[in-house]
Amino acid sequence: MIVSHRHKFIYVHLGRTGGRSLTTALAVHCGPDDVITTVEGHPGRNEAGFRRHAPASEIRRQVGQRVWDEYFKFTIERNPWDKILSRYWSYAGTDLKKSYKKVYEKLFGGPLGFKQWFAMRVWQGRLLGLGHIRFPRHYHCYTENDRQTIDFIGRFECRGEHLALLSERLGLPIDTSVRIGTQTRKNRAPYTEHYDQGMRRIVERVFRRDNAFLGYAFGQPHPTNVIEPHPAPRTAAA
Repeated sequence: MIVSHRHKFIYVHLGRTGGRSLTTALAVHCGPDDVITTVEGHPGRNEAGFRRHAPASEIRRQVGQRVWDEYFKFTIERNPWDKILSRYWSYAGTDLKKSYKKVYEKLFGGPLGFKQWFAMRVWQGRLLGLGHIRFPRHYHCYTENDRQTIDFIGRFECRGEHLALLSERLGLPIDTSVRIGTQTRKNRAPYTEHYDQGMRRIVERVFRRDNAFLGYAFGQPHPTNVIEPHPAPRTAAA
């Protein structure tokens, strides 16, 4: 998450959307008074009281309404089925989460596959009375009362094109070659091959509002538009 007073922008960092890479690429343009939350690749700056994955409403309370209204606010979103799969690999495919895998393997005598992890997430949410909150759902991070509260929502699937457009909006170059956390996914098969019908329906139900707003549908071509409350012309920031 970044609040750049130097360039008057706010980046709302959603999990599993390439946010560590984007934070690192943007951090090189930030000034000494800007807020940058720590990610691999950048140590952070002035981040006391700020959370990496804070929703827009929380950031607004921290920076104040005047700054919020004046600054350009943006984020990147992703197909929920693919995002959930990415979250699985962040647990099962990295050395940082070895204990998570080892506990499961010791208890059940087999590897923690995606379907087993998915079922465990559903079970955890139900046990705690939290529904399916264990999935990376971010609709609340950029909406309030079903209204978009930020200026620009790009798409992970259109990363190159949408970061180029974002670069124009900000008037800053964005190095799209920066890639952090992209090597954990061992199975690169299309996300559609990892879900059975029951799993698919759970995601459809949990992300019903998200998909209605973002336009994602299982197995369908992803939308390519940037989501803006009031689309602006493609010109560089003054």
